[in-house]
Amino acid sequence: MIIKPKKPFVETAHGVLKSVLKDEAAGGKLIMLFAVLALIVVNSPLQDIYNTFWHLTFSVGFDGIAISLDLREWVNEGLMAIFFLVVGLEIKRELVNGELKDPKKAVLPLAAAIGGMIVPALIYLAFNSGPETIKGWGIPIATDIAFAVAVLAFLSKHVPFSLKLFLLTLAIVDDIGAIFIIALFYAEIINYWFLAISILTILTLWLTRKWLSKKLVFVIVLIGISLWITTHLSGIHASIVGAALGLLAPVPKSPDTPSFSKRLENFFLPISTFIVLPVFAFANAGVTLSGGTIGNPDFRPVMIGIVAGLVIGKLVGISGATWLMVKLGFATLPTGTNWGHIVGVSLIAGIGFTVSIFITGLAFADNEQLIEAAKISVFIASGLAAGLGSFVIWIASKKAKMTIRNE
Repeated sequence: MIIKPKKPFVETAHGVLKSVLKDEAAGGKLIMLFAVLALIVVNSPLQDIYNTFWHLTFSVGFDGIAISLDLREWVNEGLMAIFFLVVGLEIKRELVNGELKDPKKAVLPLAAAIGGMIVPALIYLAFNSGPETIKGWGIPIATDIAFAVAVLAFLSKHVPFSLKLFLLTLAIVDDIGAIFIIALFYAEIINYWFLAISILTILTLWLTRKWLSKKLVFVIVLIGISLWITTHLSGIHASIVGAALGLLAPVPKSPDTPSFSKRLENFFLPISTFIVLPVFAFANAGVTLSGGTIGNPDFRPVMIGIVAGLVIGKLVGISGATWLMVKLGFATLPTGTNWGHIVGVSLIAGIGFTVSIFITGLAFADNEQLIEAAKISVFIASGLAAGLGSFVIWIASKKAKMTIRNE
């Protein structure tokens, strides 16, 4: 009998780490674990400690300009920029030499995102026409890209990559749309000087992107930080800067050619998956579940509008727009997907969380009870959307495999 020598501990640990980093579902499980942990903590005697911790404020100042944010805001605007950078890089790569290179496939998530914003808003307005509650029409328009991708990661063995890309792209468009809606309808002050500087910076980056990526990598980092600062000071949610930088990164025509954008994505992907997103989940999933709020008839129209908007509105808006674009010949379904996949991912897009809760605070700033009712509604809707969407995608994938076997 030949006894094989045991591998050194360091080599074994490295192998385990490498396999974990390749397991997309591991990241999703970690995000959900921290989300559940936040929910448990905030509905326990530790609630005050949790709230106090995330409301600790840190300020950064220079030349008379100060940025003052609490810990949760630093996570949502600062750390999440790294996540959006990774997403932007992935989408850009697919636009250049992947799934989205085909215009008929690239236009589909754009149309789906628009449908997924319009229909939820209309459903909410159907239940809320009062002067105070009508302000909440923007709450169900937003998809929380981080949690939606985490749910899809659980199903990674059952879905083609093109479906994940479809969700990523429509969620980015959705986020950009939500930011514009916040700026136009909810933001009290927009600093147009800083906004103009941000736009000028983006244009400069676009014009010099190839030269900078080859010559002055550190300059890109400095420009990215300054862009984040000016965007935040303009009054716009600065996390989207990451997506802008990712989409601006030059990508070679050949997927086999080494590139700066690929190295950047490889570096930030594990940081985003195993640090940024779990921290984000723990910071934002803490919702107080109050029976008194849920049972109060005064809040019922708002709660129904939000839940129906996120679950039914996203389903009808996204799958309806997708069906229309395909039937009219303007687009084709993502490779390897069927209509069951589209319905499932439309439901998953009903996961609201961060942006929905952010709009809640702006819409009902003078009514704490309405804010609490809206937050609970977003939580309920997100749970329903995740569960129903996962089940539909699982069924659709099983049918697709059976069809392939029969053929």
